[in-house]
Amino acid sequence: MREWKDRAVSTTIGYALTLGVASLLITGLLIAGGGFLQDQREGTTRTELAVIGEQVSADLSSADRLNYSGVDSIRIQRNLPQRVTGSAYTIELNTATQSHLVLRSAEPEVVVRVDVATRTDLRAGSIGGGSIQVTYDPTTDELVLSNANT
Repeated sequence: MREWKDRAVSTTIGYALTLGVASLLITGLLIAGGGFLQDQREGTTRTELAVIGEQVSADLSSADRLNYSGVDSIRIQRNLPQRVTGSAYTIELNTATQSHLVLRSAEPEVVVRVDVATRTDLRAGSIGGGSIQVTYDPTTDELVLSNANT
């Protein structure tokens, strides 16, 4: 009779150990997968911000060419996404030394810089995503980047 009781205990312990090892493996996979997804999200956000930055830079360059061709009134409008990978972002136009755009997303926190080459001066400022416009201000001889609804 003693052998039968020992076998029952061995089966129970074996089952408990199997569940424990399986739980550890599944937990490890979930943790590793979560880190991988976060890296993928940051990479996707960086790519989206770079594409948006290049589009805005192209609009500024187009407005600059129009200004030098003698066009009286310049207004270039573009509809950009309001969010990238589910996160709000800002577009900042810096004119300190070399003009460039800085695009920042909130979550995940990603920063992308895109250079801007124009002969016309640019007005520094910051805007949110969505519908934007580039206009020419003849009183200050500057190109202005703003949200289209303002």
